[in-house]
Amino acid sequence: MDRSRIAAGSLRREERGWEGWIVGSSRGRYVTRVTQRARRCAGVLGILLACSVVPPARADEIALPAPGSPTWRSLEFPRIERHTAYGVEADERALRARSACAASGLLLPLDDIDLRQTPRLRWRWRIPQPIETARDERSKAGDDFAARVYVAFAFEPERASLFERARRRLGAALYGEQLPGSALAYVWSRAEPAGASWENPFVASSRMISRGMGPLPDWRVEEVDLLADYTRFFGTEAPAALFLAVMTDTDETCSEAEALYADFWLLGRGGAPR
Repeated sequence: MDRSRIAAGSLRREERGWEGWIVGSSRGRYVTRVTQRARRCAGVLGILLACSVVPPARADEIALPAPGSPTWRSLEFPRIERHTAYGVEADERALRARSACAASGLLLPLDDIDLRQTPRLRWRWRIPQPIETARDERSKAGDDFAARVYVAFAFEPERASLFERARRRLGAALYGEQLPGSALAYVWSRAEPAGASWENPFVASSRMISRGMGPLPDWRVEEVDLLADYTRFFGTEAPAALFLAVMTDTDETCSEAEALYADFWLLGRGGAPR
């Protein structure tokens, strides 16, 4: 059984935060540089998933595997029976997420990535069907988003309390996995304007950051500086990145939503944006 599912399911629902502390083992190489992509394309599906980004790579550019390709792992929560449906849209060369009173996600391990070299994360998304609810997104009852993109970072025991260190040692002993220490969660909001930020109502060490609000029927390119944002919100330098994740969830509000995600890149600070 996938340990990521075991570890996620071991936590109480109240500790869910950025969806129950997403846990995934991070072994082996999962990141594909653009210069390697041509050798890995085989068949129609391979071309769609692995070769959708055509500009040539620079030394400080990493094209991450397309969401929905085999290197992304399913993230499901045993206490949540209904799961968001994810599928590759060939026409749009993107991952489509459909959620109805459901929650689940996909994650990509980043264990070979040094964010000091490529701190900027870029992606595209659009939201054909936003969540329709008046619940406060900063509350537990309203903590659903049509589109989330977030990065989890390693736990730093030297900055944690004695209780937290003991809790994490117990979790590692029981489930063989280390829980992430913190996360930056970029969301498309129902009511929070771009730049608004708040602590996740379930787990304070996950920082929610709005990239905008309202309808988003057309594709929008996002770009964030992960290291700068980490320092801004947590007041310290970022530890190692563990994984990237996407999620469309509607379980708290029992609503419906649909979103598309595509073209994830990690970029250096130099050079003009594409």
